[in-house]
Amino acid sequence: MRERVFSHLIARERSPASKGLRACGTLFGPEHVGRPMPLREWLRASQAILFEASIVPACVGTAAAVGAGARFDPTRFALILISLVGIQWGANLFKGFYEGQDRTTAVAAPGSWFAFDSGAAVGLTKDPRTVLRAGYLGFGIGVAAGLLLVILTANVLLLAFGLAGAFLAWSYSSPPLKLSYRGIGEISTILAFGPIMTVGATVAFGDAGLNRSFFASVVLGFLAAAISFVRYFPNREEDISKGKRTPVTILGIGRARRVFFGLFLAALLVGIVSTRLGGVLWFVVLAVFALIVFQTFPKQAERPEQYHRAIVLTIATHVFVGLALIAYFAFGL
Repeated sequence: MRERVFSHLIARERSPASKGLRACGTLFGPEHVGRPMPLREWLRASQAILFEASIVPACVGTAAAVGAGARFDPTRFALILISLVGIQWGANLFKGFYEGQDRTTAVAAPGSWFAFDSGAAVGLTKDPRTVLRAGYLGFGIGVAAGLLLVILTANVLLLAFGLAGAFLAWSYSSPPLKLSYRGIGEISTILAFGPIMTVGATVAFGDAGLNRSFFASVVLGFLAAAISFVRYFPNREEDISKGKRTPVTILGIGRARRVFFGLFLAALLVGIVSTRLGGVLWFVVLAVFALIVFQTFPKQAERPEQYHRAIVLTIATHVFVGLALIAYFAFGL
């Protein structure tokens, strides 16, 4: 039964109407943009806009180590980036494949670069499993880079960080666990994109700066969870139809909105109660972006695309807070 449904969805994704719908929903918006290039579609299906969620923790964790006296090693840093982005690339393609397989209704956010488009990966190739193979390739590259880093550093603790991160990335949308379907995806996001990535990057350079790296990782973990959380809002009806239990489908829009704001407040609270992290700039940046998100978040969105601004602002919050944390570790700001 699932195979017949999936075949029907593939045919629908390749129909002229579906292609036109995706073209109208691209990042730039106008209908006359034309059909996107294949590479562009692969980047969109792999949710490349979210790779910053791996790059920022890698940079912050490295800055914490170097700022505490560790010697910067470009080879180690490159391997960290390749490992984290490769694993995320693979996990994102897994998500696109499996959620496209589960979908039985219209795509909630066709053509979007910001909200999750469950149809993005379906029509990339004649054989949809090629997308799954590409996910294995990306995941494999990431794992290989991580193992090479462990060999170079001879650090068993780094291996533990890597195994934990790979497990959470694999389990987020892939069977058998599919954590994002069980309402606990954000817990894995906080851990994977917070302490595991950030502190793991610090550990790759030795044991200097671990305390500050840990508190910074908690901030980044909450903000990464906020990115994941806000992307559930435009997909609520689609997620309900495929039995995906997200915080938005479980709590409803109103209560989920308050929990989403709570993730920002939790990140701010880290700065208030932590004396080990320190710094002023990152806290100010976070407070300003949080205020903007609170003020602009739609109370009653009639269309999924009305959430795009909130998604963009949440991603921007993560990026700029990360840059401010790097500035603190490097210059004491």
